[in-house]
Order: sequence, then structure tokens, then C-alpha cells
Amino acid sequence: MQVASGLNLTGRRIKLQEYGETVVHSSADIDLRVLDEANRRWRIKLGLPNSPIRVKNIGNGYVTLRAEGVTGVVRIGDTDIEIAPKFLDAAEDNWQTVLWRILTIVEGGLIDDTQTTASTVSSLFIPDLLADMFLSSYAKGASRGLPRSYLTEQGEGNILLGQLDTSRLNEWIARPWILPYVSDFLTDDTPLARLLRWSAECLAATVKAPGRARALREIVAGLAHVNKRPPQILEAQSIHLGLQHTGLETARIVGLMLLDGAGVQHAAGEHRLAGFLWNSNYIYENYVYWLCERAASKRNHRITKSSVTFAQVIKGKGTRLKTTPDVVFHNANGVAVAVIDAKYKNFSLRPKASDTYQVLTAGHVLGCPRVSLTYPVDIDQEPTTWHVPSALGGESIELTALPINLMKLLKPKGNEDLIDFIGNWLIDFPIPSQTLLETYPLR
Repeated sequence: MQVASGLNLTGRRIKLQEYGETVVHSSADIDLRVLDEANRRWRIKLGLPNSPIRVKNIGNGYVTLRAEGVTGVVRIGDTDIEIAPKFLDAAEDNWQTVLWRILTIVEGGLIDDTQTTASTVSSLFIPDLLADMFLSSYAKGASRGLPRSYLTEQGEGNILLGQLDTSRLNEWIARPWILPYVSDFLTDDTPLARLLRWSAECLAATVKAPGRARALREIVAGLAHVNKRPPQILEAQSIHLGLQHTGLETARIVGLMLLDGAGVQHAAGEHRLAGFLWNSNYIYENYVYWLCERAASKRNHRITKSSVTFAQVIKGKGTRLKTTPDVVFHNANGVAVAVIDAKYKNFSLRPKASDTYQVLTAGHVLGCPRVSLTYPVDIDQEPTTWHVPSALGGESIELTALPINLMKLLKPKGNEDLIDFIGNWLIDFPIPSQTLLETYPLR
């Protein structure tokens, strides 16, 4: 059990390790009601079985905190809670750089690494990275001014402006000298402008770097005439940019991420729940899929991920069985040759039986002689390979536990190194079955 201490530039800072030790903190320094609300919000959004941040009251004004199933940064009041994934050390600030590199790939373009500078990435704080993207996009897209749109408003007077408002004819009959009308007027108080102002205000209250906070506050001041209440999430998602304002797309995406993570109080203009949390298992599995896709492409292979039904019911009631391997490699002729399952678990010299059964079943059903389980690690480790013969006269299978060292992402060519690591496993063909049987006979 650890005791949290110290202040960051914008308030308190608590570091948690996913599935790590609990951290003791003063309950007076955390708005527990807001934290409980954030927990409910993130649990539903990320599809988690439990609250991502476990809170336990231990008395005497203290609580314990423990993170489960998530990684990222979330702000509760003036407290930053930073959650490192379980395979990286929370005590080392560079875990945020590794996570950022993965997110730029997994988020499918929602996070744009090209709009962050090298010095920005070294700041190792996700809100600062997103703020850098936001500022770059805003400077580019708002150079010609923000988009404007027409709004309809009701009015009345001695002169008809616009169209007669037939819904208020009873008022006109009672006062025929006053004309009720509906007119359109051009305004820059649009959903996009409100989203940008609110986002800039959120980021200004969250970033560490004073220079970025100052630049964000200048944007807020420049949009002071805009309603500070942000649009609803569905309204924000429907915002479309014209050709002359496409540079604002990244700023809009950052705003959506903020809005989506802001919780139920965002409509009131508050940003106490601003944060960026991701489902760790989802992030890891999708990153492994991306690595496999690149490794396959370099070797004239392709990959798929789909459910495979097998076995026929020959007696009794039931349906066909099903398995869904994470990655299936196909050679140039379309033949399945290898299977990978991404396991967001601790690497060990003996994988869990349920994991090996799953991947061996996929290999047997698909006719793949080579199968693998991949695990995230933070140092280089040698793969472990097992020969799995069949006592029924079938082909044997080669099972490998592949430790993926994600700390390589701190290097400029880290992604390429990991792609080659998987590619080398893919092309390192198994020893012929007969030779294996002679070397490792069945007992």
C-alpha cells in the first residue's frame, strides 16, 4: 500500500498502477461524489464489469484507490489521477509516451501524432498532447474566422421582418398594430464555436504547461461572445465542416473526446470530470492486430478476424461450436497458416490452460501448424515455444508465447521493431512433424 503525496502544477496528482497496489489518500482532497459519478460514467462507456477506480473508506478521513481495467488520465476536481497500464511502471513518466504512441494507431486517426511536436511528446502528459493538437488545429482552421450559420428567432414590431408568424395569429388579432414575425439572422454563436470555447476552457484548466494554458485562455477570451454552454454530444457529433474550415477537424475531434468524457454535468459548463480513459484490454488487442496486419503485409500475407464454427452435433441437442481467434494469418494462396491470440495478461513461462486450449483449438480447426499467445511486457524477453503432438495421428502444432516489449515504442522505429518481431515468428517455419516426433516422442 502506498501513500500519495505531492502537488502538480494545476493541483494534486495521484499515480495509480492498473491492477497495482492500493494508494491511500485523504478523502478531504477528493470530491468522492464526483469520483463516484465519474466511475459510473466510465464503467458504462468502456463496458467494464466494475468501477475503473475502486474506492474504499478506511476511516480517519482516508480512502484507498485502486485502478482496474483502464489506463489514462482523469481529473476529479483539482486532482489528476494518472493510471499507467499494468505492463508499464507508473513511477516512470515515460509510460504516457508509450500509451500515446499506441493510441495514435488504435484510435484510427482520432488522435493525430503528426500535430504534436517532439518536445510536446516529451512532456509526457496526455492533456498537454491533446492541447497541442487542439491549438495547432485551431490556429490553422480559424485563420479565416469560424464558420457562421443562420438562426431563426421570433420577434414582433410595427414592421414585418421576415415572415408572419402564423402560430401567433391570436396575438396579432388582439393587437393588430403589432406584427409577430419569424426572421433569420447570421451568427457565429454556433455549436462548433461553443464546443471550441468549452474545450479550450477544459484544457486550460487541465494542462501542466503554463504556455499552453495561456494560449487556450486567449482562445476562450476571443470567443467570449459565444455561449459558454457546450452543445449536447449528439449535436456535436453532427457538426460538419466546410472546405475552408477543414483545418478545425482535429480541434473538433479533441472537443468530442472531452465532451464524451466530461460526464453528465458538461451541459452546465463544468469540466470537473474531464479526462481520457481507455479500456486497456481493447487498446492492447487492437494494437496487436495492427502489428500483425503490417507484419503480414510485408510478407505477402493477409490477416482476418472472424468467428469460426466447427463440429457437428451427432447426438443430443445443441448447436455447432464456435471459436474466435484474434488474428488468423493467410498466405498468398489464401490458406490459413498461423493464429495469434492477444492476451492482456502477465507473461509467464506457463500460460493459463484456458488460453492454450483456446488457441490450440483454433489451430486444429483451421489447420494451422503454428499458433501463438502474445503478452505485453516492458523489457526484452525470449519467446517460449512448445511442441504439441497429436496422439490421434494428426499433425502436431507449435505453440509460442510471444512477449511484446512495448517499451520499444520509446524509440523512433519502435513500431517497426515490433512488426519485425512478429514477422520473424511468422516466417520461422516449424520443424517438420516427423523430426519433432523423433526428438520428442509421445510417452
